[in-house]
Amino acid sequence: MGRHKLTDQDIQVRLQEGRNYKKLYTELKVRFDEVKKENKQLKEQLAEAHAKLDTQAIQIAELQTMVFGKKKKPPTGGTPVASLFIPTAKPPRTKASYKRPIPPTAAITTEVTVSLPSACSCGGSFNQASISTHERYEQDIPLPELTKDYQALLTTRQLIERGICQACGKASSARDLGGAQVALGQNVRLLVTHLIASVGMSYAQTSSLILSLHGLYVSDGEIANILTQQHQNWLPSYQQLKADIRAAPVRHYDETPWRITSADNSGYAWVMSDAATNDTVFHLATSRGGRHAQLLHSRSAETSTSDNKDNDLVYITDDYSAYRTLPGQQQLCWAHLYRTVRDLRYNSSLPENQVAYVTEWYGGFASIYQDLRHYLEQPYDEATRTDQADELWQRVQRIATKPTLKTSEPDKLRRLKAQLLRAGKDRLFVCLPKNTPCDNNRAERDLRQLVLKRKRSFGSKTEKGAQALATVLSICTTTLRNNPQNYFQQLAQVGV
Repeated sequence: MGRHKLTDQDIQVRLQEGRNYKKLYTELKVRFDEVKKENKQLKEQLAEAHAKLDTQAIQIAELQTMVFGKKKKPPTGGTPVASLFIPTAKPPRTKASYKRPIPPTAAITTEVTVSLPSACSCGGSFNQASISTHERYEQDIPLPELTKDYQALLTTRQLIERGICQACGKASSARDLGGAQVALGQNVRLLVTHLIASVGMSYAQTSSLILSLHGLYVSDGEIANILTQQHQNWLPSYQQLKADIRAAPVRHYDETPWRITSADNSGYAWVMSDAATNDTVFHLATSRGGRHAQLLHSRSAETSTSDNKDNDLVYITDDYSAYRTLPGQQQLCWAHLYRTVRDLRYNSSLPENQVAYVTEWYGGFASIYQDLRHYLEQPYDEATRTDQADELWQRVQRIATKPTLKTSEPDKLRRLKAQLLRAGKDRLFVCLPKNTPCDNNRAERDLRQLVLKRKRSFGSKTEKGAQALATVLSICTTTLRNNPQNYFQQLAQVGV
């Protein structure tokens, strides 16, 4: 066959197709390179994601260990126990498991006989043949000194006589035989209360410490019962402590979150402290409502009666609105105000065009705060202090109304200026003529132990438990500060 000769039109068509293929190839190659690059980036991101997941898995495991403790290791050696023989549910507890076991004879350190009185309350005598002896035990620990004959655990066996009166026929015992046969003594109950309240330990930490030091196991239920019992015994002393602080002319108030599980994990811890003494009282509540500040501040919220003494006192707080309506004169905490502007001044995210203005404003405010503290350290003279309050208030007004130049000011600084002007001289400088502290550091230090405890125990499970903790914490804190040398001896006398 002869070759078919292409026409000029066919040649032009094929050339056009070639150019189209070439153009398409170039576009596809560019797209292919982009997809290849994108695929490489996705692989790198996937590898990073896997690495992050591995890291997070390790962190989650560490957190689970911190919160829930380590898992029990399987037994080593021998044939592994099949999962078939591991029970799926805990067996029901017996009545005996809720009681402390009777200590062995070798563990008894003291034996006390509690004899019947010589005559019954009716005047008759006891039938000697009817007298029986019942055993009760008390386990305790020595506090606070270590003696020469020190023993980590003290066990007392009490032989309590019981008999029947020949005249009236009634049975009587030398001591009440009710309750558990084995009970915990006063010393261990005081130590548990101290560790939970003052030291801020959790139940598990308290139980572990007592077991390590004294070989005495105290369950979570026993700890809760101890706190409840101490709360009931100390409640009159707690109310008296609250009344004593209410009678003080200068007080400190503050609050911090405190979770109460039964109240949907909400709650707050309130504190009221006497500025002149070591007396401190705590109140754990389910909210941050103003009524709790009223309950601490005055009995008027409880009894619906007014207390004229409240109008003569000075109370030092932050600028939380719940404190503004309390009877008396409020002194705002200058430490709070100073920290606000200081943190703004040294904030690394502060726009550069605002740094110069904020720095200048911070310098003026810090100077006022420094002079205020200096005036309070000088010998007291009411007329001089009144003039100093007027002078400082004029300086506050000047910096609070100082306009910005070419730059806008931060919202935080604008709010602080408005806060200062709203507070006025009477809430900023009442500390000078009344000769009181100008900060609320005392209340913040009092709450610090609760803040640390919150990190260990995460709060209270019930409102009842929160109330018990508030009582024992108030009594323990005040007693420890007033009697650090013979703390447990004084604590044992509370409520007696």
